[in-house]
Order: sequence, then C-alpha cells, then structure tokens
Amino acid sequence: MTAVLERVDLIGLVSEHVPLRRVGNRFVGLCPFHSESTPSFSVNPKLGVYYCFGCQVSGDAISFVRSIEKLDFADAVEYLANRVGISISRDSGEDSKAKGRLKVLRETISRAKEFFVANLNDGPNSKIAIDYLESRGISAKLRDRFQIGLSPGDSLALSRFLGVSNGLFSASGLGFVDSYGHQRDMFSGRIVFPIFDQSNNPVAFGGRVIPGVEYRGESEPAKYKNSPETDHYAKRRTLYGLNLSKSEIVHKDMAIICEGYTDVVAFFKVGLEVAVATCGTALTEEHLDRLKNFSKNIVLAFDGDKAGASATERIYEWERRFGLNVRVASFPDGEDPASLSLSSPDLLRKAIEEAQPFLSFRLRRFFKDSDLKSIEGRVSTSNGAINIISEHPNPLIRGQYLMMIADACRLEVKDLERRLERTVRARRSHSEPSQELVKGVNQPMVSPVQPQDDANVDLAPLSEDDFDQLSSTLPPRYSLSELLDGEFRPYNEAIRALIANPTDLGDYMPPFLFTHPIHLELREYLTTSNGLELRHQSDLPLSETARSLMARLSVVPSEMDEVGVIAQLLELHCDRTVEGLLRRIRRMAQSGNEDDLVLLEISSTMAFIRSERAKLRDSLTLDEAVGTLLRYFWENEVPE
Repeated sequence: MTAVLERVDLIGLVSEHVPLRRVGNRFVGLCPFHSESTPSFSVNPKLGVYYCFGCQVSGDAISFVRSIEKLDFADAVEYLANRVGISISRDSGEDSKAKGRLKVLRETISRAKEFFVANLNDGPNSKIAIDYLESRGISAKLRDRFQIGLSPGDSLALSRFLGVSNGLFSASGLGFVDSYGHQRDMFSGRIVFPIFDQSNNPVAFGGRVIPGVEYRGESEPAKYKNSPETDHYAKRRTLYGLNLSKSEIVHKDMAIICEGYTDVVAFFKVGLEVAVATCGTALTEEHLDRLKNFSKNIVLAFDGDKAGASATERIYEWERRFGLNVRVASFPDGEDPASLSLSSPDLLRKAIEEAQPFLSFRLRRFFKDSDLKSIEGRVSTSNGAINIISEHPNPLIRGQYLMMIADACRLEVKDLERRLERTVRARRSHSEPSQELVKGVNQPMVSPVQPQDDANVDLAPLSEDDFDQLSSTLPPRYSLSELLDGEFRPYNEAIRALIANPTDLGDYMPPFLFTHPIHLELREYLTTSNGLELRHQSDLPLSETARSLMARLSVVPSEMDEVGVIAQLLELHCDRTVEGLLRRIRRMAQSGNEDDLVLLEISSTMAFIRSERAKLRDSLTLDEAVGTLLRYFWENEVPE
C-alpha cells in the first residue's frame, strides 16, 4: 500500500473529476463531494492528502477512490495499483488462475474496443457511419468521449486483428466460432458502443445497425445487438455510461436512467451528464442497488408506456428498501431523449426538471386516457385509479392521492376511502411480501431489550448527585469545530509544523506544552511515526476527530516559522505555570499553613519564568529564551 500511495499522483487523480489550480504549495478547486460555488477543496500533493472546508471530507488517494468509485478498501488499493502499474495479488491457487483468465479477457476486450474505434476513424464504411452519427447529433467530441467505434463489414476482420484462440474469442463475448472454425464478429457492420464497468474497464459492447446499409445473411437485421452475459459481464448489474457519469451524479445528487445508449449520449450532449442506461434488459433491483451508492434521487427517462409498465409495484419496494426518490420524466408522444436533444434541447432539460413522482406519473397518464365526462366513466376511472394507488405501501401517500382521484372524478372522498381499504386488503391477501423485504424493512434494526428479573433492576430515578457523579466518569467529547476556535490556534500551528517536520521538531514540542487530548494524540502519533505513514490517511490509528483535524491542518500551510510556533507554546505554558503557582499560594493562605521558605521559592520561580517569558517577545533574545525555558521545564516539574 505504501508503494501505491507514493506513486499515485493525487493532483492528477482529483483533476479527473474537478479542475484544480495552484495556490502556493496547495491546489484548490470545487469539492467533488458536495455542490458549491466557491472552491473549498484543498489538496496537499506533498503529503498526498485532501480536505474540504465546506463539508469536512478528508483523506488520501485511497479514501478518494473509495468515495468516488464506491469501492471497498481492498478494491480501492487494487484500483490505484493498476493505475500506477503495480501488481497486487490478494489470492492464490484457483483464485489466482481465475484472476489471470479475467485479466486476459479484459485485455482482449480492450484491444477489440481499440480496433472498433480505429475502424470508425479510418476504415471501410467509416464515412457512412460518421455521417449517420453526426445526423443524430453525436459529434466527434462525443464519439471520442464514449469511445464509439465501428465493426467492419468483414466479420473475420476482428479475428485477424486479435489473433486469439477460439475459446478466448467466445468467452470474451465478441462473437462465435462457425462450423468451419472461423471466428465471426457478432457486431459486423454495426456502430459499436463499448460498455465499461465502473472502474473504466471495457467489459462488453452494444452494436447498432446503420440505416441504409445491407447486412449480409440478415434478412431483417436486429436494430441492436448486445454482448451475451459472461463471467465478467452481468447485464442485471451493469449500467451503460456509469463510468462517465458517476462523479456528476454524486455532485448533482441525481441520476437519469434511460433505455438506450444513444439516449445517454443525448443527455450528455445537452449538459445533463448524469445519465445511464440498462444494457438491453429491464430495470432490475441490482441496477438500483448499485446506483443508490451515488445518489438516491432517480429519474426514469423511458418512453411513456415503458415508464408506466416497467416497474409497477417493484418501484415502491425499491424506494422503500433503498431509500430512493424515484420520479418519471414525461416526453411528447413519439419523442425520446435522442430525438429531443436534436429538435428541442430545452424541452429535454425541462422534462427532467419537471419529472413527477412515479405514482403521480402513472395516475396522470391513466386519467389522460380515461373517460371523465360521463358518470359511468368517472366511476370506472375511479376504480382503476384506486387499483393503481393501492399498490403504494404508504397509507399517508395513498390518502393524498385518493383526494386527487376524488377531485378528478368529482366523487366523495369518504366513498372512495371504503373502496381503497377493500382493494388494499384484497391485494395483501393475494400477495405476501417477499422474505427479503420482510427482513430488510419490517424487522427491528436493534434487538429488543430482554426482560430481566425485577430484583436485579434498580428503577429509581437518578438524583442530581448521582447524575453529576455519572457524568464525571464519561469521557469528554471533542468536536472539530471546538478545536478550530481561536484559543487553540497556537496548538494547531504546532501540529502543522509537526506534520511538515516531525523528526526535527518533536523534542522542541514536548507533551507538557499541549493541553488538549486531541493535540496530544496527534503530537504522539506524528513524533513516533516520523511522518512515514502520513499518506495512509485511510487507515491511521487515530480517533475520528484527530484524523479530521490533521486532514484539515495538512492542506493549509503554517503562518509562522518554527521558532515562533514553539515560542507561542512556551508563552502559554509559562502563563499556566504561573497561574498554578498563584493558586498554590492562595491555598496556603486559606489553610493558614504559610511557610516563608516555600513562599520565597515560589516567588523566585515565578520571577524567573516571567523574566524568560518576556524574552520570548524580543527577536534578539528569542532563540536563547526558547532553549532556556525548554531545558528548565524538562528538568523541573513545577508543583502547583
């Protein structure tokens, strides 16, 4: 892990998600983890750490990748290792062999992707394909961003380029081996859209026919062809475009789910870079389970019929299970995101802005096609509408929509309430919730307290004295905001200096100069580790508050020189020591136990400390006074 962090360019890594500019020894920019208009995100390349003054997020390259890519610790380390060309092995035996096979498959698919891209730029039929893409508003810039390619009309061309075994060709999902032993490209003659995993590795492809092009051997060529599922590609979990949109999804806190690859490109074209698409399958629970890690606000951008029919009760179950807020965008009849991006980009953006809650969309669409003029029609419509809202698990939401139905159908709410209750009961009797849903939603999150023998339980209320005694035994709480108050500024400057030079400054900042447990914790860590593990902020042996404070101090340079920092600490320690000696004198006077020799010793000590403290304010005597006071306090434990 150390080698990985030392070789990772944190500035380059962060800059892939937000632009940074240099300010002194730091780089600053907008935070990739929350929306803001003024840059508050700061990166210290020397230490390899970052901190946001807006949302207080902090860490190193590993924690950055974990947050952005939604990976666990081990996968984040492996992600960075691959980035810097370091080989990491976490497995052995059969697992290592499987990983080796997966690596070869990925390399094969990556080479195929490069082949398709090169063929679109300069190959047979490339002009026809480019003209078609341009007519759909897919510019060269977008083609490059999505790595769109073209498979040659010669179905053997890919095989000749790759030169791999039949088994590898088939396992990669690129095509099939015919009865003559020839490796045939399944995307032959089609525009190819590479599908990436969220670590930006190509894992599959989607191919689209070019209108007007004849496909040999296909009397009615399928408009789209998609890679089959393989060991490395599962359609039910994969979302097209997530590798490009995930950062913006986190930043905007919204994700748009489309039907097709060109729809995703269309949203990017109009500036909505938060779109993803399913890969030739219906929307699944696993899609949303993955997407919820980036945002819980989901907009479905299917055409009207599919948006209404694709999810039904599953949407409500997923909303509840994953804490999602699902809305649906409405498009004019006959339009989809790709066509709207050409004819009316503003209308496409407006459709997303005005997306409705899923139930509201279904209900309004149902009313649109219903007879609300005749009495019989309104009654029939109310029955159908009640059937729709009865699917929703929340009775309060059902009640609100019931009033909408009553208003639209010009009927009494109380009459509809009875029908809704009967419909909900009937639905429940015919549909028991899944065990997974029961476990995930209906079970208590905390085990209930077990009843105990009354004889062993003291139920008497705590007295005020009892409460004070109990409170005194609890550990104090220290917040980050408390430690950033002005009174702690000298100690924060000291920690900054130790971060920059822990080896040389440790002896000049002994523990007795610090008063706050968090500063003491950081001082102990920095002086014992000598800064060697500073880059490992993902796994520092520190309390959460200490880790957060160090992350913040790491990205802001010290405003003082090292001697000035030490002098400040000594001034404060001198003041505390003198105050302690004065308290001792008062205690002696109150007890009537005044000893002239002791009083003389205390007065002499106070005079010496005050004299040396004054020298700390004079640049001519500063260095000497620092040395004198440090030696004195090291050698003498001044009693209070």
